[in-house]
Amino acid sequence: MPFSAPDIQSRTPILQAKDLTVRYGKHTALDGLSVDIAPGELVGVIGPNGAGKTSFIKALCGRVDVKGQLSVSDTALHRGTDRRRHIALVPQDIGLYAHLTAQENLQVMGRLLGLKNKDAVTKALKSVEMTKHARTRVSAMSGGMKRRINVAAAILTDPALIIFDEPTAGVDAPARDTVHRLARALAEQDKAVILITHELEQAEALCDRVLVLCDGKRLAFEPPARLLERSFQGQREVMVRYATPPAPDVMSAMKPFEFKQGELPTIWVAMTDANEVSFVSAFLTALQGQDDLVREISVRRPGLTALMHRIEKTGKLAA
Repeated sequence: MPFSAPDIQSRTPILQAKDLTVRYGKHTALDGLSVDIAPGELVGVIGPNGAGKTSFIKALCGRVDVKGQLSVSDTALHRGTDRRRHIALVPQDIGLYAHLTAQENLQVMGRLLGLKNKDAVTKALKSVEMTKHARTRVSAMSGGMKRRINVAAAILTDPALIIFDEPTAGVDAPARDTVHRLARALAEQDKAVILITHELEQAEALCDRVLVLCDGKRLAFEPPARLLERSFQGQREVMVRYATPPAPDVMSAMKPFEFKQGELPTIWVAMTDANEVSFVSAFLTALQGQDDLVREISVRRPGLTALMHRIEKTGKLAA
């Protein structure tokens, strides 16, 4: 279960980053970012394209020149520091040898890392709940199983900080759920876990806190529920789904209610401070008998998806 704010504040952070700044020529990709992440904490990092998410990860992994202070488990990380024993990066792509078994893959990678701990492979397999599949060839595994072994390969060095970098992009729902369960499970093993993701509903449900970036700056770093309450202050999101894309006269009737097109041409969304029953009643009246075109109307509290749409449009949390 996600931690409460007092739980987080009572723990000594694993990751401490202060005033991280990354520049590419004249462009500032990360602008004085400060964050700390506690053991047992799962942090989602979200933001529009160009927000600074990739530069943040590169700064943590030592892949870019960065100004500021950075430490993991009280070990200061400088340019040239070998970070593999402190930080694990789980990439989007599967980096395994298909003709080898799970155990053989991890043994090969352990040798490449120079690991002398003979129990590292066994421990990594146990952490991702793949012990009974140790001798299964990767080519015979499901997508979710491959994801688990990919994570096991990343955590062979038993790092304190684990970064999942868009690990669910382009994967099916079962494999996505597997990755998210693994991220939560690793946090429960007292690791600090960072999840870079566009799966905003999953981030809202899974993460203890979310770090919101925009134009290289930190807009927020707090629990999702608190962030959403602060950003929307009691507003409700009204979603209308039509049988077919609305005709011009229906679009005209929708205009006073400030509906915006959603994920499909048949889905339209509006935000309201008004009583939701009054809002929906007034909207149906405005359709002047064409409400048979409406397949569904739903009212809910705005989530991170609604917040991201606002940030992409305005660069701000509040309207």
